[in-house]
Amino acid sequence: MSRLLNEYDYDSVHAQAGVLMKKRKHLKRSAVEGYLRHFDTKCAGSKAEAERAREVLPGGIQHNLANNHPFALAIEKAEGPYLYDIDGNRYIDFLCAGGPIILGNNYPAVRDAAVKLIMEKASVTGLYSVYERELAELIHSYMPGIEMFRMLGSGTEADIIAIRLARAYTKKKHIIRIMGGYHGWSDQLVYNEGKTTEEMLNGIPLDCFQNTHCVPVNDVEALEAAVVKYESEGGVAAFVMEAVGQDSGAVPTTKEYHREARRLCDKYGMLLIYDEVVTGFRLGMGGAQAIFGTHPDLTVFGKIIGGGFGCSGGIGGRKDIMSMLAAGVSAAAENKVKVGGTLSANPLTALAGITVIKELEEKKVHAALDKASDHFMRGIADITEKYDVPAILFHHSSILHIDVSGLQHIPYFYKGNDPEGERQLLDAYQNYIEFSMALAAEGLIIANGGKTYLPYGSIGIVDDALDVYDRVFRQYE
Repeated sequence: MSRLLNEYDYDSVHAQAGVLMKKRKHLKRSAVEGYLRHFDTKCAGSKAEAERAREVLPGGIQHNLANNHPFALAIEKAEGPYLYDIDGNRYIDFLCAGGPIILGNNYPAVRDAAVKLIMEKASVTGLYSVYERELAELIHSYMPGIEMFRMLGSGTEADIIAIRLARAYTKKKHIIRIMGGYHGWSDQLVYNEGKTTEEMLNGIPLDCFQNTHCVPVNDVEALEAAVVKYESEGGVAAFVMEAVGQDSGAVPTTKEYHREARRLCDKYGMLLIYDEVVTGFRLGMGGAQAIFGTHPDLTVFGKIIGGGFGCSGGIGGRKDIMSMLAAGVSAAAENKVKVGGTLSANPLTALAGITVIKELEEKKVHAALDKASDHFMRGIADITEKYDVPAILFHHSSILHIDVSGLQHIPYFYKGNDPEGERQLLDAYQNYIEFSMALAAEGLIIANGGKTYLPYGSIGIVDDALDVYDRVFRQYE
């Protein structure tokens, strides 16, 4: 029913999405009811905690990754390949905090470096530390196009500064992005043509969206047409894209598209910005840009740059562009772009990032992850075949795509207010949340619906993980 696809073959992925929409299967209702009973009885502590949290936390959680169904699981401990909740349940961690935990939870080398720094020095001073330079030099050594690097507090902050820099450098005003992509939750970049919900619009003046535009993935003609359209209206400052595509590559970009995007950026004098929040140092030491063989003008990084520690992210790129950044108030303020962040590049986060990058190289982590990921995904393909469950299956190295809903692909099949498209969305969403719920009940955590990452520390238990998926897929009908 499902075969393992090439991660850069968009046509095959798109075709399989069409098959999935016609033949989508769901968990048996008896299985869903059983899983719900599991959470009521085996996760009673988490359920009570979720009810208490709703009294003092808006929505009861503070990050979308915690939006488990039927309620948030209260995690008490993370160690190696596992997560442990307050009820004593153990889970295989294929969430990896949304990607940045590439080595494994509480990885000894990173933990020991952090503890040593805290005990002997200090985690933050607000002043300069040599770790800032060392991290920037290390990143440059693996990604030569990152001639200068500025650490920030999050990927959202880095995306904000990326488009601000692009406009300052090019003197143009429009930003083009791929439909369905995610570049943080700032006013201008939360906009997503055709997918921006009323919830996302709340509190944002519509004027914020007037210079942000979306194009379909892998459509070179649509991209050029959009650039031409706005040339006489202030011009396009940048084309920004998640390097492997929407949702960590669930709707993947092709190598040809990257080459054409680079060509169009050069032709029309706009900057090419890669959002490598998820892919930077996870796909390989050179990130997605090394795989695609293209050189973005600016690259946005996420929390892997801080070793998974909080308050981390950053932006890097060409020296002539990056040199425009001003660290706060400066006497030489002419033609500078303001950027702040008191806790950005704190010693703890910078040292953790340095330690992770060195471990990745020393342990040859990516080669091991590539091999383990391929073995695991071939096992998943066999399981879906055994139980006759249609799915979209491929992987970008250790970013695993195991999609039984097709949710992200629906906008590419149905336009506007098509009733069948609306039905597909509702059906897919039910499938989406129940899939991750079932996996959690069976002892494995992924992001709600699908985002799945294999950490280095879990290579030895991939067959245990396959057993979990087998138990879930046998419940489909």
